[in-house]
Amino acid sequence: MWTLILVTIVLSGSVTGGVATSTAFLDFANEAKCQTAAAALNMTERIGISDRGGGHPNISPPAYYRTVARCVER
Repeated sequence: MWTLILVTIVLSGSVTGGVATSTAFLDFANEAKCQTAAAALNMTERIGISDRGGGHPNISPPAYYRTVARCVER
């Protein structure tokens, strides 16, 4: 049995922002399936809500998130 440990980290781009994390665990029957899932889920992205047009300001500063996926045998 293999377990995929998935950690998601979100960091606000704002000076007054913060950090949030989340952890999930997924079980797989073999290492190959676990590694395939881990490769698909590992990523780092910058996200933001763009200007809505019409002179409205952005409603959120950009944020960064990262997902880290690692397989462990149990």
